[in-house]
Amino acid sequence: MGIFKLIAIPLGWLLKIIYDVVSNYGLALLLFTLVTKIILFPLSWKQKKSSIRMAAVQPLINEVNKKYANNPQKRNEEMMRIQQENGISASSGCLPMLIQLPILFGLINVIYEPLTHLAKLSTETIEAAKGVVEGLGIALGTYSPQSTILTTVRSNPDVFSGILSADQIAYIQDINMSFLGLDLTQMPNIKEPSLLWIIPILSVVSMLASQIIMMKLNGQKMEGPMKWMPIYTTLMFGYFSFVMPAGVTVYWIFSSVFGILQDFFMRLFFDPEKEKQKVEEEMKARQKKAKAASSKKAAPGADGKMSASSAELGKKRLEKARSTYDVEDELTAEQALRLERARQKEKEIYGGK
Repeated sequence: MGIFKLIAIPLGWLLKIIYDVVSNYGLALLLFTLVTKIILFPLSWKQKKSSIRMAAVQPLINEVNKKYANNPQKRNEEMMRIQQENGISASSGCLPMLIQLPILFGLINVIYEPLTHLAKLSTETIEAAKGVVEGLGIALGTYSPQSTILTTVRSNPDVFSGILSADQIAYIQDINMSFLGLDLTQMPNIKEPSLLWIIPILSVVSMLASQIIMMKLNGQKMEGPMKWMPIYTTLMFGYFSFVMPAGVTVYWIFSSVFGILQDFFMRLFFDPEKEKQKVEEEMKARQKKAKAASSKKAAPGADGKMSASSAELGKKRLEKARSTYDVEDELTAEQALRLERARQKEKEIYGGK
């Protein structure tokens, strides 16, 4: 059993529970999408925060890309440092999408196999039903043979009485796979215009709107080739909507619409501009702290004079400098210390004992 078939098992049970309540496949998909959005909401919240913080440090990232254009290793190290300092997780931005893709492919399996996931027929029973359909001279669909079986059971239930119970036949006949008059088990044909074309069109519009609104709410700006990414992604899913059952595309439309509503909802509690300002203030505070630490390290003391420990260290260096360079006793402490510091600097640069 493939990974997507395994994912389809819990998704199928969830969809069946919802369908048995509402008795409409399209409405069941709507509620199914809402439930999955609620489950994934904590991840979406984390993704939004990460996206906004990423937008705030984008000038730093651009600077690093320019400065270390010929040093990929150093560039990656600086990128990781910037992300760690600003609480940005590279995985949090794409994790919700990575989780949604298995859900999407698992849902494809659920829609392809309504007899498995809604009617809960066994594999043996479905194979026997396929034989009955083929015996009637009806060609089984390449992608979704179960949809052909479902249609045949509705039009000619008596021929299945030997392999299906009366309750199973009645359940299959009552399955409502339509939504707003469209059969969600069918695939739109790009060569034959029909009402099913409404679904791919709505898919393109809703997904493009979702990406544009999300970027504006997060304060993100795409530059260079990346600014065309929303269009490329939308066109890709537009193509997929012509090679998958309409139900899958309807799920994606619902997902895009709920995504837009979710972004507006999070905006009520999470202001991107304030978050960006917070990140900028944090960066300035770190820079100020680093500068102060550097100055303190370079200075001999807070009041410009040597501390007791520094004075003691200077005295030891004085004795060492006198013995090393064989200088006269009249040599001042300052001169001897300068000689010692010069020797230490030379050692740091050229090595040696």
